[in-house]
Amino acid sequence: MVQGLPQLDFGTALQTAISRIKETEGRSRRSEFWWTMLAMMIPFVILWIINRGMMTVVPALIVSLISAGIWFCSLPLQIRRLHDTGRGGTLALVLAGVYALQLLLSIIVVIMYSNGNYMGVLSMGTWVGLVALVYFVLFIICVVFWCQDSQPGTNQYGPSPKYPDLPQQM
Repeated sequence: MVQGLPQLDFGTALQTAISRIKETEGRSRRSEFWWTMLAMMIPFVILWIINRGMMTVVPALIVSLISAGIWFCSLPLQIRRLHDTGRGGTLALVLAGVYALQLLLSIIVVIMYSNGNYMGVLSMGTWVGLVALVYFVLFIICVVFWCQDSQPGTNQYGPSPKYPDLPQQM
């Protein structure tokens, strides 16, 4: 293992992630990924707190959609981080699909509840819970992969941003 490699600081990591916000090609280092996730979690948590205080449907739906927009903006970064560990981005896309399904089901439940359809809410609860469990398991798997070190050298997704001078991996 190579020691003494420079880490990306908070500002550099954000600048790098923002400049590549639409790119799914290539690789992203752990420091770029985690600093950006931290920066994205701040408005996400604020919106979650606001959402907890909402007692009406429309503001809660707006906050949920804004939160989803923030989350989906990180999708290319999630894919590049998986690329850096030598994995394809399919897992991040599946996670995004399950997240979207969870959001859709949650919106349906909120609308049903606001219309007084409490039996419908109860029947949907099982599906919401099942999708949430699938999301949780997939998210944990992704976090484990995102935490892993960069694959040294060049892999099928490009040169390593952390170990640029090492030869290609077989």
